[in-house]
Amino acid sequence: MKLAEALLLRRDLENRLQLLRSEITGSVLIQEGDALDRSVTDLLSDYQQASEQLDEVARQINHTNAHTTMIDSNMVIVDALSQRERLRQSHALYTQILEAAKAGPRMGRNEIRYIRTIDTQDITKRLNQTAQQLREIDGRIQQTNWLTECTP
Repeated sequence: MKLAEALLLRRDLENRLQLLRSEITGSVLIQEGDALDRSVTDLLSDYQQASEQLDEVARQINHTNAHTTMIDSNMVIVDALSQRERLRQSHALYTQILEAAKAGPRMGRNEIRYIRTIDTQDITKRLNQTAQQLREIDGRIQQTNWLTECTP
């Protein structure tokens, strides 16, 4: 199985576990006279099985990420993932700064005036550069994921 397929499987298993958790907690108390479609014991068994499968898939993904070099560089996937997360955080910060710099509405001449303390052009330039770097590294990670076998 390719690494990208393992990542999709992990997401599906996480979603399944969330649904099972909701179904289990919703089945703990029922109205007198009603019956459950599936017993809580069966649901717990399914949950345990899916949880063990998720654990195995996650271990395989982590092992592969730690030992696989990116297709076009000497960087291992885990380092690229760390770099991507740093870029995402920077992108979010620049976006938040630009949102905060938008002038609020003024009702009249006697309202308090606010002035910007930043150069919005510079922040926009940084935002665009970060977005481009983020797209590039994300594309390289995706390419590596689809070309790499997930190792046990």
